[in-house]
Amino acid sequence: MKEFYGKLHNIIKNSKAVAYTYYGQTHSYTELYRDMLKVNSVLRNYRNERVALFSSKHFHAYSAIFSIILSGNVWIPFTPEVPEGRNLDIMKLAEPKLIITDRRLPVSLAEYAKNKGIAVVELEKVMAENNIAEFALGHFNKDDIAYIMFTSGSTGIPKGVPMTHENYINFINNAMNILPFKQNEVFSDFHDFAFDISIFYLFCCILTESAFAPIIKTEDTIIPINHIIKNNVTVWSSVPSVISRLKRFKRDDLIQTPVRIMFLCGEPFRLDVLEYCFKNLRLENVYDFYGLTETGVENFYHKCHPDDLVEYRDIGFVPIGKPLKGNQIRITEEKELMLSGCQVTPGYLGGISSEKFEIIDGIRWYHTGDIVVKYKDVYFCKGRLDSQVKLSGYRVELMDIETYIRRIDGIDEAVCFIESIDEKMLLIAAVKARNKIGLRDIQDNLKFHLPNYMIPRDILYLDNVPLNKNGKINRKKVQQMYVKKALIP
Repeated sequence: MKEFYGKLHNIIKNSKAVAYTYYGQTHSYTELYRDMLKVNSVLRNYRNERVALFSSKHFHAYSAIFSIILSGNVWIPFTPEVPEGRNLDIMKLAEPKLIITDRRLPVSLAEYAKNKGIAVVELEKVMAENNIAEFALGHFNKDDIAYIMFTSGSTGIPKGVPMTHENYINFINNAMNILPFKQNEVFSDFHDFAFDISIFYLFCCILTESAFAPIIKTEDTIIPINHIIKNNVTVWSSVPSVISRLKRFKRDDLIQTPVRIMFLCGEPFRLDVLEYCFKNLRLENVYDFYGLTETGVENFYHKCHPDDLVEYRDIGFVPIGKPLKGNQIRITEEKELMLSGCQVTPGYLGGISSEKFEIIDGIRWYHTGDIVVKYKDVYFCKGRLDSQVKLSGYRVELMDIETYIRRIDGIDEAVCFIESIDEKMLLIAAVKARNKIGLRDIQDNLKFHLPNYMIPRDILYLDNVPLNKNGKINRKKVQQMYVKKALIP
């Protein structure tokens, strides 16, 4: 731990390179460290405490993140764009001692902080002052919590996943050894900080003395090519669906970009998208990673090769590859993947979902719920054992969404599923209602509690909910009842 954080600290303190670039706006590592010292002046009286960062992506946000980590506290990312009700649920579970924010807190969060005596610090005011405090390194223990991220929970309440320093640093060391980084790369920052792919670019970027290039504009989120070219992005990281969307809009274009390394993860990586990476984007270094928030970001990897297009043609997807160093795997009779090793979380906040962990022959294993099979010398993920799915790279419990839908007055039952429509994976809700409540009414009701990717795009109305022989909802039968239609992306 001391060596890792010592290196991180020394690079930020001493590098003269560019640390941030955004359409001509640049900031240096010197500026980054200066601002980190300002944030640390607030944090110096905190140690091993939970510190929430309620902020969008901008230069000062990076300063706050690294200050929280290097000060020996626990970073908890909050996304302002997430519905207020969901952020409030997360805040209650996280129980932070301090909130650092780049804006006025929403009313419910501000009231909660006041009632609980949680200190709130405005980032802009910290930056406007000249108070600084140097970092006191050397107090990191491998089992101390470094950050907490939240995933979808089947009860309708998010699940908090604490990750220790040892949990995530093993993945970062693997990434640094595997990927052909150079110094002074430019890392894309496509997803928000609360999506655990952020751990990859946050730390690998610093360790290579590279620059962050955050995506902020809505149009760049939809089609990121202009962002990539204008900001000279050399390391791209996202879910494959971002590239799939680019393929739909620019199917036949040959696009020259500065990208040298493409790091894709979070959802199935189709072969047609890989072919687009090779033929249209002319990339050489394309990687597929697989992992979970609970198991230290990524646990498998596969370096893609043009031969994959033939080798795995009958499967249709890129393999998740082989386990990363430090990860042990076990495949059950039901073909469920279980993981053990130094990257597995100590457990969910509050001790919930303890059944996900199992001791076998003295070794602690995590049940991923993913169906994984071996093909020759690599592994493929073939889906889920339960109702959990991936939407836009985010792991989502369908039961979470169903819980909120059933809370709507007039709805007795709800079943959610995913349909592939025009190469897009869209969320559909089947409902049994006492009156024909409209799709827009359901969507509006859910928007306070759920992020956009968890809002159903269409409704199937059921007179009766089909059941299987055990009396459980027959989800497969429900999905078969749905008639596909063209939906707005």
